[in-house]
Amino acid sequence: MYSKKNIIYLSALFLLLLLPTIFAFFTAIDIQASLFKRLAFLFLVILLLAIPATFLKARVYFLIEGIFNFLFFPIDIASLYLNGQSTSKAFLENIYNTNIGEAIELLSMFWYLVIIVVALWVLYFWLAFQVKNERIIPVKIAKYILGLTGGSFVILFIAMMTLILRVHNERTIGVSIRDAFELVGNKFYKIYPYNLYIETADIISERATNRRLAKEVASFRFGIPKIEQPGDELYLFVIGETARYDHFGFNGYDRPTTPYLDKRTNFISYDSVFTQANLTANSVPLLISRANAQHPNIAYGEKCVVEAFQEAGFEGSWLTKQIPNPFIRRIMSACDRAYYYSKGMEVEGNYDMEMIDKLREWNQDTAQFIVLHTLGNHFRYSLRYPKEFEVFQPALGEDFNYAMIAESNKELFVNAYDNALLYTDYFLNELINYVDSLDKVAAICYISDHGESFWDDERKMSLHGSYQVSEFEYHVPMLLWYSDEYAARYPQKVEMMTANKSKLVASDVIFHSLLDMANITSIVDSTKSFCSPYLEARDTIFVMTGSGEVLPWRFRKE
Repeated sequence: MYSKKNIIYLSALFLLLLLPTIFAFFTAIDIQASLFKRLAFLFLVILLLAIPATFLKARVYFLIEGIFNFLFFPIDIASLYLNGQSTSKAFLENIYNTNIGEAIELLSMFWYLVIIVVALWVLYFWLAFQVKNERIIPVKIAKYILGLTGGSFVILFIAMMTLILRVHNERTIGVSIRDAFELVGNKFYKIYPYNLYIETADIISERATNRRLAKEVASFRFGIPKIEQPGDELYLFVIGETARYDHFGFNGYDRPTTPYLDKRTNFISYDSVFTQANLTANSVPLLISRANAQHPNIAYGEKCVVEAFQEAGFEGSWLTKQIPNPFIRRIMSACDRAYYYSKGMEVEGNYDMEMIDKLREWNQDTAQFIVLHTLGNHFRYSLRYPKEFEVFQPALGEDFNYAMIAESNKELFVNAYDNALLYTDYFLNELINYVDSLDKVAAICYISDHGESFWDDERKMSLHGSYQVSEFEYHVPMLLWYSDEYAARYPQKVEMMTANKSKLVASDVIFHSLLDMANITSIVDSTKSFCSPYLEARDTIFVMTGSGEVLPWRFRKE
């Protein structure tokens, strides 16, 4: 039996170990929607803390937890304080990329917090050496804890399976089981200290992959002649997220989702552009390279459109709101400037408008090509816009939970989705205003990576990544804006960009159209450029489904 003093020591140690969890309980945005979520989170963390305590003696347990858990608690609390979320990969990368001088300067500014943290560390390890080194949890109780933990994860697994089958009714049981295991595993990305080690391992793995990819394409050249004096031109390529063609007001939607862009001049909306994949990870490489759905590996064996512009003498930059994978990291490492935001997708206040502030910092009197990868309409839609854009109601709000993904809630989903499109309209309009104010030869191309399904037909598909081909996931908006200065310099290109607006094409036209738009024509396939009189319309497009299967499909022209 433990003495009263030992019980106090044990209680204090457990309380110290729970500091990040307690802080998350009150501040983590993704669990604030309901008390049930917060209590479930607390319950799960306590169970995970209790597992090693069922077989380790007290002093050994607390020393191990102290080294692998308590030493790093300031990182998680800092992330929760700054971003409203537990430690993410982006937050860790910012820490790992900080040099010693910057770290010392930052810590010196908050010396009082450093003293508090050191005092807590000293207190913890002093207490750890004071406890009696006996079993913390009796054998009988330990069995119940292990059973409760196993049962909890079985329930969580069943809940994930149910969710997957509801959202993607075309999934087989085998695929659903695999995806459910992945979703359960993803929960550990939000629980300290597991997230710290998992994300660190991911960072190490991705850096190795990035080095390998960079080495493989290091010697690749497109063979583009360098423009001696490319001039003060600016081209922006905006990659949208989860926006479907038919929900844009200027494309005939019965809701006014594009009040700003409706009034723009020098603006073209393309009728019949179809993306080649319905998942971001598959679609984006096909947008920025010469790859296509039938030959996706070309994207990894060659450089991308940013590097093609660099060969021509432009400065190339990449700005993203999405966490980059190794493929994108390789490209960003080759850019003249690159930046991504550490806030997670589940955090309120993480809006695309912040990207325009970064563009102002990057403004140079040189020829520039910049990619902006936005959050757009990324799920959850209600987190993509400030409250003043919640025009269509009722919409998904803070009480959202994944059990709500059902056709009976279609109105809530569509309203929130359309509100996010309202914000995209505002963002794109402000982006155009900024670029237009520079009085440069400039153009902006926008395309969404894929669309979204809302129980639109008898197949009852929702969201995206479906294993079946849905027009709503592949028919995407593509927009072009050009400055008056651009129209004056390249009138024939403007004429053709307008004339080609209704041709049915795949998104593999993007690479060639962007280069042609900037008059970098040496490697342009004129049959795949909106700037060319030889652009070929398609009757069949090869697309990649959520399963990775590549299918030929005859899309209809709406």
